[in-house]
Amino acid sequence: MGDSGIAEIFMNESREIIGNLESDIVSLEERSDDEELVNGIFRYFHTLKGSSGIAGFNTIYEFTHDLENLFDKVRSGEIGVCAELTDLLLSSLDWIKSEIFDEEVDENSSRIREDLTVRLKSYMGTSSVTQKKGEELPEQRVHYSGTETEKFFRITAKFREDIFTFGIDPLMILEDLSLLGEIEINKVNKSSLPDLFDMDPHNCYLTWDIILKTEHDFEKVRDVFIFVSDDNDIAIEDVTSEHSPEVPGDGTYKTEKKLGEILVDQGVIRSEDLEEIVKLQENRNEKIGDIVVKKGLASTKQVHDALQEQDRIKKKVEVSTVRVDSGKLDNLMNLLGEIVIGQAALHRIADEMEEQRAFSFKNALYSLDRVTREFQEQIMSIRMIPIGPTFEQFKRFIRDTAHNLGKDIKLKIEGADTELDKTVIEKIGDPLKHMIRNSIDHGIEPSDERVKKGKPESGTLTLKAYHQEGNVYIDIVDDGRGVNLSKVREKAIAKGLISPDESSSREKLLSILFNPGFSTAEQVGDLSGRGVGMDVVKTNIEELRGAIEIKTNEGEGTLVRIKLPLTLAIIEGMLIGIGNSILIIPLLSVTETIQIKKDDYKTVEGKGELILVRGEYVSLIRLGELFGLEAACEDPWDALIVIVESDGKRVGLMIDELIGQQQVVIKSIENHITLSRALSGATILGDGRVALIIDIHGLVEEIRK
Repeated sequence: MGDSGIAEIFMNESREIIGNLESDIVSLEERSDDEELVNGIFRYFHTLKGSSGIAGFNTIYEFTHDLENLFDKVRSGEIGVCAELTDLLLSSLDWIKSEIFDEEVDENSSRIREDLTVRLKSYMGTSSVTQKKGEELPEQRVHYSGTETEKFFRITAKFREDIFTFGIDPLMILEDLSLLGEIEINKVNKSSLPDLFDMDPHNCYLTWDIILKTEHDFEKVRDVFIFVSDDNDIAIEDVTSEHSPEVPGDGTYKTEKKLGEILVDQGVIRSEDLEEIVKLQENRNEKIGDIVVKKGLASTKQVHDALQEQDRIKKKVEVSTVRVDSGKLDNLMNLLGEIVIGQAALHRIADEMEEQRAFSFKNALYSLDRVTREFQEQIMSIRMIPIGPTFEQFKRFIRDTAHNLGKDIKLKIEGADTELDKTVIEKIGDPLKHMIRNSIDHGIEPSDERVKKGKPESGTLTLKAYHQEGNVYIDIVDDGRGVNLSKVREKAIAKGLISPDESSSREKLLSILFNPGFSTAEQVGDLSGRGVGMDVVKTNIEELRGAIEIKTNEGEGTLVRIKLPLTLAIIEGMLIGIGNSILIIPLLSVTETIQIKKDDYKTVEGKGELILVRGEYVSLIRLGELFGLEAACEDPWDALIVIVESDGKRVGLMIDELIGQQQVVIKSIENHITLSRALSGATILGDGRVALIIDIHGLVEEIRK
């Protein structure tokens, strides 16, 4: 194994690569004709091979080389995609993961690798395409193999100076290139080499100019540089005409598109017109675009648009990224939280100063507030991660679990670009996995049972994420059999959770599913039935200041909804006063603040207090009574009413005064302080006092109960 620093970089990168590979390989079963997906998988194998060799994982390098060769045959259409191939690729990834990440050495590792290698070689030894029963053979993509004539390519490779810090060795890339054919010329440009005393041994100063003779086509040569082509200066040119007169007229791969070709692709001119224009250009020595416009085949704007497209194709978009330890981001967020608390203290001091001095002080604070807010937004944007990759990682889990249970289940993903704080993303994986396992095991029926019920043979499991009320909602939806509430009631009575003569609501029966040790499974299996998990899921979600609920229709399916905060760190809050106490309402939940007339206040038996707001009656909640605080205002028409919204329904919160708006740093409240769902946390104010933060969704849920 190589240098420990390089090995650590390789392990971090390979974890991401293997996760993407698992997701894409499972997707390939349904989209075997997706050329972009096929090429993406090939690039991942190529990257994994190169990185493992550089990091000193030689067994993985050799094994992934075989995987790369196998998938190259898939890419060329020689081998078709089927369940057997998918199983082989996924098993290969399992072995690679065990070699990289398992701390204990598996005694059977060598035998497993040998078995997998035999299967890989066997697959590569046949050119027959495996097909599923009753399925037509997919259209094969045939690439020019170069057997008709040899080709020559000039490759100029100028690598960035800090290439070694990325765990890449240019010599290994050039070694891969030599495997494609014979290197006729290899000139090494040393002009950039500094003096010996100025030389940094960790930098690369050389440039290579190579002529390669090969039977492979341009794509195969280009693939050697897939791992470095985006941020290094790599130029590949087909120079066969300079070395051999026998060149196929259409055998040259063009790295750039000519203007005429773009106009043909866009349907502006016909290919016959292009041939005529090219002949005219040879005689007139004019630009293609000018001739097209003069002949009336295209407008000036169409030519201009085509030229812009040509420029876009030529340009390489370089994105510079840096890997940062997540602990450093956490420290930055903590420091930002302290800055926000300090700012609140400064504002407090400014309010107590005499007017003239306070004016100058507050002006300076406003500038600091603006910069701090921008600072916060930048840090938050760095911490925000799309939930899509988290959803994608379950593709293989769903496939394997469904196959083990003899079920056919398709995964549907919605809202993959919904972003969450990285801390929430890291902690949501296990709860999601358990909910998905429940849907597969308990919810979705086997195919024969579904057909008898008139349902599609394949079950559907949907993972959906979306923003609402300043929170992120994740829905796990299946179209299975739903929750049998009668069975839940029977089990609850048997366990003494409810009495036989008690009339339990639908919501209460569903909430019993989260009790420790509760299970409706008749038998204990490998996946479930031990009564362990649902209570842990609820605990994990609540630790993230979230909530979980179940909705179900027997025979139709089940929806598990998880509500999570957008971030665990800082929110924009409205400070309100009730007596001598200060509470905070998340600003995203507030719609308006009003004062009502006495005639707008009503009481309804069994429904409590109501107020009329713009022709609609909404429930009134006295926050002082709810939290045991002594309010200054007793009558609603003397108080202020804050209208908030949750799940599309509005309620009015009765308060004494509105103090202002402020960014607040959220501090968690342990369960031994309060079990109320109406409170999501606390914050420290500028004067050092602690203010509780109200969770509007949880507040409304508690009131309904």
